[in-house]
Amino acid sequence: MKLYGFGSNGSGQLGIGNTEDTSLPQPCLLADYQEWPSPIKTIKSGGNHTLVLLESGQLFVSGCIRDGRAGLPSSADSIIKFSEVPPSAFGSSKVKFCSALWEASVVVTDDNQVYTFGVGSKGEVGSGNGVKELSNRLETPWPDKDQIVDLSSGMGHTVVTLSNGDVYGWGNGRKGQLGAPNEITWQPRQIQNLSFQVVRAVCGTDFTYLVGEPGHGHHAILGSDKWKVRSNAPSSTLDWKQITASWGSVFTLSTSGNFHAWGRNDYGQLGPEKPQLWFTHIIAGSEHAIAMTESGTVIVWGWGEHGNCGPRINAQGDVEGGWNEMPPCRFGKSHKVIGIAAGCATTFVWTEEAKDEPD
Repeated sequence: MKLYGFGSNGSGQLGIGNTEDTSLPQPCLLADYQEWPSPIKTIKSGGNHTLVLLESGQLFVSGCIRDGRAGLPSSADSIIKFSEVPPSAFGSSKVKFCSALWEASVVVTDDNQVYTFGVGSKGEVGSGNGVKELSNRLETPWPDKDQIVDLSSGMGHTVVTLSNGDVYGWGNGRKGQLGAPNEITWQPRQIQNLSFQVVRAVCGTDFTYLVGEPGHGHHAILGSDKWKVRSNAPSSTLDWKQITASWGSVFTLSTSGNFHAWGRNDYGQLGPEKPQLWFTHIIAGSEHAIAMTESGTVIVWGWGEHGNCGPRINAQGDVEGGWNEMPPCRFGKSHKVIGIAAGCATTFVWTEEAKDEPD
């Protein structure tokens, strides 16, 4: 398996061995391993730091670490290759979910514990009134029997979804993205007055998008209606397969392959109105999106000033009204794309060696 990154590389967040932005995919490097010890489960990126979670429950980080935002003890300001976070940071438990805020990170372990790392002036670390930095286990108000089934963070707030359909959040809730009252939420608080059981949530900058079971189509958007992210939402999200959010937009992909996006579009974030491609996966970054097609081609569109949409951009640094295609051969002739991720002007693609088809 190989991982590639391109786009903004502040503090070395791409993990490619330097701090230069790049518009062409570059191999990500490991500090202490020759190769990834387990398949990649997910990648989450904040402001100048990136978390790579493996199926084995191991967590790796690259980029800025000076404020403890990645849980990696070090006197250095940043690292330019992916380094493993010691399991002792999580009580020696395996990591199940991770998310990244601007200057903080959240980790959920397989024993249902929540850990926050980093700094934030608006409750991002979730540890009580006025606490602005933390590297410790979070005290959570929900019963132990209710397992965390989903975790999402925006720039300044975090939402967890429980197995019973309840949702809790903390951080900057001044736009209503954490429900009423609209205020900074210094520790986990249940989001009230939802008319359905939530199974998935994604966070924009000033909003939270919640969905119920795909067969029911229930959904809700909490927070600001800037960019008409609430008023332009569809009436339901029936048969959704994936949902994702950028800072100001929402994207959905249905089980039948239908793609829908609404919200901010001043950099072409929403992509073409009717893409003539069958998407198998889609993920949004800060103000760009990346999708994978049936053939394994990676396509990227939106704000691309830092190279995160590839080398072909307009005069404003964007990919607007179309997309950039990156065929599988861009990532090695003998490899096929198996995963994609996007962060704050960053894009990641991982591949595995293609197996020969039987005659």
